[in-house]
Amino acid sequence: MNPIFTHSRLAVVLLPAVLLMAAPQAMPPPPTQPPPPPPSQVPPPTQAENDTYQGEAPERYAMVRALEGEVHIRKGDLDELLSRGTPIAEGDVVESRGRGVLQLGDGTRVAFGGATRFTVAALFTDRKGEKQVLLRLDYGRLRVLLGGQSDARFRVDTQSGSATCLDKGSFSLEAERDKLVRLKVLSGRVAFANDRDEARINAGERLTVYSLQDGLDRVRGFNTYNGDDFDRWSDRALVVPRGESWDRVPPELRYYADELDNHGRWVHSDEFGWVWQPNGVAEDWRPYYDGRWAPYTGGMTWVSNEPWAYVAYHHGRWNWGAELGWCWIPGVYYSPAWVAWNNTPGYCGWAPLGYYNTPCTWGYGAWRGGYAWNVVSINFINAPNIRTRVYVDVHVIGAFNGPAGGRDLRAPWQRSPLMVSSAEFRNPSQIQTAFRRDVNRERMVAYERQAQAATGRSILRHDMTPPPGAGSRPQGGGGPARLPFEDRGRSLSNERAVTPRVNPAGNSPRLEDHRVDPAPRDRGLESRPAPSRPVDPSPRERSLDLRPRVDREERPRATDERRVDPAPRDRSTEPRPRGDREGRNLESPKAEQKPHQDSKKAESPKEHPKEEKHQ
Repeated sequence: MNPIFTHSRLAVVLLPAVLLMAAPQAMPPPPTQPPPPPPSQVPPPTQAENDTYQGEAPERYAMVRALEGEVHIRKGDLDELLSRGTPIAEGDVVESRGRGVLQLGDGTRVAFGGATRFTVAALFTDRKGEKQVLLRLDYGRLRVLLGGQSDARFRVDTQSGSATCLDKGSFSLEAERDKLVRLKVLSGRVAFANDRDEARINAGERLTVYSLQDGLDRVRGFNTYNGDDFDRWSDRALVVPRGESWDRVPPELRYYADELDNHGRWVHSDEFGWVWQPNGVAEDWRPYYDGRWAPYTGGMTWVSNEPWAYVAYHHGRWNWGAELGWCWIPGVYYSPAWVAWNNTPGYCGWAPLGYYNTPCTWGYGAWRGGYAWNVVSINFINAPNIRTRVYVDVHVIGAFNGPAGGRDLRAPWQRSPLMVSSAEFRNPSQIQTAFRRDVNRERMVAYERQAQAATGRSILRHDMTPPPGAGSRPQGGGGPARLPFEDRGRSLSNERAVTPRVNPAGNSPRLEDHRVDPAPRDRGLESRPAPSRPVDPSPRERSLDLRPRVDREERPRATDERRVDPAPRDRSTEPRPRGDREGRNLESPKAEQKPHQDSKKAESPKEHPKEEKHQ
């Protein structure tokens, strides 16, 4: 027999048996449940989860008004240099080798000198039915000027006792490391108390205290003209200027907004009312571009390098249009950053949120009328000057608008703050975890509980429960009708819903506020119906500026009750920039606003926008 033939026939006979024996081992058992989808395919939160976040009360954060020299701030486990764009929150510790001024929401200003360390223990915390501001002065000097609208109890604690301001006034407090305390009252009255005694110090009097057990009988008069260099600097730095912005922003933001007068101009928009535009910005500038991110407790916080930035990046929204360019729309509530967040493998990005709670569109360069994403490599999210790391590649930017042709028509980005730990921020390779929707929601809930328990601070949210029979509005193909970004007709303590309804003609639904306020607000969008427009339009479905215009209704200006502060209020005399980097004139003469007359449309930014005169 041929050996080759014999071996071949043997292989043919044995091969099926070998395959049958191996098959059960190679085939995996049927899964008991489907495998989890990759993170990119996890459905985003419901529309209500995205839209209920409204921010926090504006007075719960303080602004850095002035800063000279080296000043450090400690926020939790973070210790960094203080800058003009850093929000100040409860629990923050300021240690100064220079000097500076903090601005509180009620108009109160606190100047601090060199060799000073103090803690912001409470900011308008409700204690037994009254608001309280509490500072703890370890050592150094503070100069306090209470604002004319303040109704809070202002107290400074030292190692030798507590100073409490009883009237609207001004006082200075100096604490030595050996517990020596000197109090001077320039106006109003201040009560000082320690473990042994209590005294009331009037204007023009000073008190010296040596310990908690010291008697408070060393009260002497002093000449209020006799001051040192810090006193003279404080006199200038504590002056509250009132410019055009005072009447353009909501009352809650008036003391934060005077820097807007020095670095921009107000123009009137038919759609949004009075909006503000920065002067001297480059052609490729956009909001949340010149600065850095910081992983503070309330979420990723934008710290800008621009001197006017605090109010425009933590309150209100932005908009871009072919006629006006970039403009800021005033808003009341505070957020670490009013941006939308999104990520793709290896990249993360943020875009300024507009009036309709969607990312702003931008017609410049690679953005081509799409959403104004600032995109960086995930490894550079902690860059100190992040503008140097932003991509301008149209393919990278376009990926952040969502998958083309996908069946899920919901927004792929999130609008609430991005909660990132300091450890993740230091090691950006771990930051991908923070972009998971379930993780971010859990962290936001934990932050709300911790803040409420520690300070009474809470997150403000819209009631998004739709009324029976409410209509809906297409949102990229589906989704409920959306409210404007703020209903400023509501008070912080009384959240009243805005009811969407469909007009009888069967046209697009309109958002109308079914209530009558006792008096119209002097400015704002609270009584202006929101224009009918899709909410999350794809860049391919809209042109650069096809939003319908709303006829502007002239409303009577509410009379502001102006209280007189101890320090004079003067308009700042700092010259305003008059041109951008290309030498174009960006300023326009002040315009006059006449009752019952439509304002002129602004021209293209290339020729400078025109305003009407305002009376």
